[in-house]
Amino acid sequence: MAGPAGRTAADNHRRFRALVAFGVLAIAMWFLLDAIEQTQYRAEQQSARLMLNQVRSALVVRGAEAILTRGETLEHLAGLNPLPLLDFGRGAEVETSCNELALDKRGWCFNPQQQWLVYQPGQPLLLEGRRREPGAPFIWQVQVDYAVPATQGNNKNKRATGLKLMEIDDHQVSVSQ
Repeated sequence: MAGPAGRTAADNHRRFRALVAFGVLAIAMWFLLDAIEQTQYRAEQQSARLMLNQVRSALVVRGAEAILTRGETLEHLAGLNPLPLLDFGRGAEVETSCNELALDKRGWCFNPQQQWLVYQPGQPLLLEGRRREPGAPFIWQVQVDYAVPATQGNNKNKRATGLKLMEIDDHQVSVSQ
């Protein structure tokens, strides 16, 4: 018959096993949450890259349409809101005006005053070699792309070749606000 020492040893053994099981479960949960966080980061980064590629493709098409249309110039399209050029379908997370987008909400919008396309990341994000924290948006502007002649000495000979999306850096944002 086991005495009080035997019962104490068995209780300690059960507690130790429960503690080890809890520790293994906690480590597994930590790895699972880390994997979910990394997957969410990659998904947001890929989503932003795909959106930029779609916007740039739409600008190429719109620029080609402007070049082929006799009464329209590319210079008139500088600062264009590129979001209406895309067909988002239903349930898209895009606001057409930045006034409707809350500062803490992630998503795309267009600021008509500065003529900026704005992406507000939902988490720290690296996009096109630049890192932004939540609350620090990525900002682009539609500009005219010019072909410069080989001499490059005379600016009068520039020829508009299309529309491009240029990133606005932090210094330009702070000066214009």
